[in-house]
Amino acid sequence: MSGSPENEQLRELLALATDGDRRAYGKLFNLCYKDIYDYIIRRVGSHSDAEDITMQVFAQGLKAITSYEDRGHSVKAWLYRIAHNAVVDHFRGMKPSVDLDGAAEIPDPVDIERAAIDKEEIRGLYGEIVKLPAAQAEVLVLRFVEDRSVSETAMILDKKEVTVRALQFKGIKNLRQRLEGQQ
Repeated sequence: MSGSPENEQLRELLALATDGDRRAYGKLFNLCYKDIYDYIIRRVGSHSDAEDITMQVFAQGLKAITSYEDRGHSVKAWLYRIAHNAVVDHFRGMKPSVDLDGAAEIPDPVDIERAAIDKEEIRGLYGEIVKLPAAQAEVLVLRFVEDRSVSETAMILDKKEVTVRALQFKGIKNLRQRLEGQQ
């Protein structure tokens, strides 16, 4: 994943931004905004909150850019880590709740009927994932919805890779049991 052309472009932009090039950070923002926003909206459920938090993430990133250390993870993983912390801060002191009606929309494909079926299946699956213990749900979303590696997931959640693998295994097992119990 780290050798992809997109990651190389992001690393180059990050290097320029680290040296004070604000245009490079703007390009980084444009390339990463949608992924970070999608990550956040899945957690907070409110479009306005997600937009605000996403902007906070990029503002924090801009402040921290000069102290960025390359630890072998992608630039996006660094931004996901900031986003994770921002979401945690958002919910700190609040009773967590998930409003699936405000969840991110699936892009409109040509086949509207298929899109509606897919959306309902994803909504149902996501509805079951959020009923899992929070740590398991977070790992499953990062691994399979956000397509993050075990290493990146561990870095984002500040956990050991072995812990991420264990949470993933337990989460899949629990999700399978929940889905089989519905049939």
